Amino acid sequence: MFYIRQELSILPIVAHQLFKTNPQQGRNKVFVSYSHLDKDFLTDVQRHFKPFLSQIDFWDDTKIQPGQKWKDEIRKAISETKVAILLVSTDFLGSDFISSDELPPLLKAAEQNGAVILIVILKPCLFEEFSELNQYQAINPPSKPLLKMDYMEKEDTLVNLVRQTKRILNEN
Repeated sequence: MFYIRQELSILPIVAHQLFKTNPQQGRNKVFVSYSHLDKDFLTDVQRHFKPFLSQIDFWDDTKIQPGQKWKDEIRKAISETKVAILLVSTDFLGSDFISSDELPPLLKAAEQNGAVILIVILKPCLFEEFSELNQYQAINPPSKPLLKMDYMEKEDTLVNLVRQTKRILNEN
């Protein structure tokens, strides 16, 4: 009887895990969306992920090689995205390319395929005005963008970003 109870307690977990991972099959990438005007912030994020690059498939557009079709590379990366990190600023929110080519498929992947949206507010902006984005809990509050933080707060926030990303990736 002990073994039967033990097996029954395991089965729902296994079934739940199988259900949860099927829609995400093929999704294992961390995709960073940012405005090129915020490149310095991307460099900081890359620095924090660097020790984990052997464990994490981290992608941003600096991975695009000369001669590659850059839009195709971005679409391919988005189609494999498990965690989308959005580095939000006024320039991000005002980018035509981000709003038309990156955000719609990322938000669709979150709704339909279990991708997770992680938002980092970089600079003061009207993030609250964008209902398709502000429904997601940001890593830091809009009232406390990275630009307003001292060095240690900024580092803590980026460490938390990596920690949350690793947690999400390890849930599979």
